[in-house]
Amino acid sequence: MRLSLFKSSKPPSQMADADVDITPVMNVFVILIPFLVSMAVFTHVSIIEFSVPSDMGQGTGQSDGKPRQKLTLLLTESFLGISEGENLLDSIPKLDNGLYDFNLLSQTLSVRRFQSDFQDEIIVAVRDGVAFKYAVKAMDVSRECGFTKIGISGAAADPSKGR
Repeated sequence: MRLSLFKSSKPPSQMADADVDITPVMNVFVILIPFLVSMAVFTHVSIIEFSVPSDMGQGTGQSDGKPRQKLTLLLTESFLGISEGENLLDSIPKLDNGLYDFNLLSQTLSVRRFQSDFQDEIIVAVRDGVAFKYAVKAMDVSRECGFTKIGISGAAADPSKGR
C-alpha cells in the first residue's frame, strides 16, 4: 500500500494545467456592483444646526445691564406660542385634526421677525410630551422665515415650580 498526498500517481508538475472557471464569480459581481451603487443613492445624511441659548452675550446692550429678550417659539401639547421674554405675543392653537398650524406659524414669524431686536435669532422651547418631529418642523419653519441662529431649549410647564 502506497501513501501519497496526490490522488493520481503523477506529480503536480506533470499534470496538465487546469483552467479556472471564474464565470460564476463574475456573474455575481455583475449583479452585486449595480445593486450596491443603486442603494448608495438612498443614504442621505441630514444635519440640523442649532445651539443652546446663552444667558448673556450681545443681548446686554442696554444701559441698565438687563439682557434684551429674544423671540421664543414655544411648543406645547395644545398650542404654539411666540413670546418675547415673559410676554406671550401670539398663540396659535392646534387645528381640528390635532396637528399644529405651521402655515400660520410661518406667517406670524415673518411678521414678528422684523419687530424683534434680534432679527436672525430665535429660541425653540419644547415642553415634555411634544414629539421630536414637531420640534424639527418648527426649526425648519423658523429657518424658512429668515432666522439663521436657532437655539433649542426645554420649556417648563410651571416655571415657578421648576417643572
